[in-house]
Amino acid sequence: MARQLCQRSVDMRRAYGFTLVELIVVIVIIGIIAGTVTIYVGPAIQSYLDVKRRANLTDLADGAVRGMMRDIRSAVANSINVPNDQCFELVPASMGGRYRTAPNTTWDAAANAANKTQWVNTAVDTTVFDVMALTPANTAPVAGDYVVINNQTATDVYAAASTSRSAITNVEELPAANKLGLYRLTIGALKIDTGYDNARFAIVPASQQAVFYVCSGATGVNTSGDGKGTLYRFSKYGFAQNTSCPTPTSSTPIVATKVEKCTFVYDPNSGTPTLYTGYMQLKVKLTENNQSVQILVGTHTDNTP
Repeated sequence: MARQLCQRSVDMRRAYGFTLVELIVVIVIIGIIAGTVTIYVGPAIQSYLDVKRRANLTDLADGAVRGMMRDIRSAVANSINVPNDQCFELVPASMGGRYRTAPNTTWDAAANAANKTQWVNTAVDTTVFDVMALTPANTAPVAGDYVVINNQTATDVYAAASTSRSAITNVEELPAANKLGLYRLTIGALKIDTGYDNARFAIVPASQQAVFYVCSGATGVNTSGDGKGTLYRFSKYGFAQNTSCPTPTSSTPIVATKVEKCTFVYDPNSGTPTLYTGYMQLKVKLTENNQSVQILVGTHTDNTP
């Protein structure tokens, strides 16, 4: 009886095992499944990763181009300088407005007019003037910013002894009750050309000054399939018109990396001679792991002083 129970126990234990044939069948099935995953699922996963990579590149390229377009559209008239198709320089304005072109004779003649109107007289140097309008609203320049008036060429605004740019030394907010204007700006002596009657001025922030975009090293892709170039944005280096692209340093702000190619083309007068509209074409190509995104856009800038 005991022998029968022992034999039955051994038989039950043997029932839980598997044969070599069963093992081989399982291995074959797993191989078939793995092959199916490799053939059908693998490319789908890789395609998803490629789409995600291109979407990220599109976002980066779009952000870089939008930033450049914003600066171009707000640039001081005739301030865009393009040494070659890998870089360009400009002077973005943060605000603009109109100044007083004639005195308020009624106010100035009044007995209580201790604070007389200050206007731009083109016959003499201007050192102070009243601001009559300013855009955007609820903004104001500060001492240290620069005022630019009647900039005719790309040379004027960058010159050390500029005939169109002057530093603001004082900003006075005028009382609304006397209707003299919004602000009174005191500037370094600036001789405004006789005959200039647009009364327009632009404000360039001291925190930025001139700006230079440089596409450095964009000469294709590296062994990893990534673009070799980098797009940089220089600022606050003063006002000095450059004849070549400056060399970036480790502290130069980066706009975009993995740049395979970029090209900047500028036409200072893309319309008729009376339109004074410049046109900048921007082409930027970013590449990562041999996946590329290229953006080609154009934007206008107002070159009317």
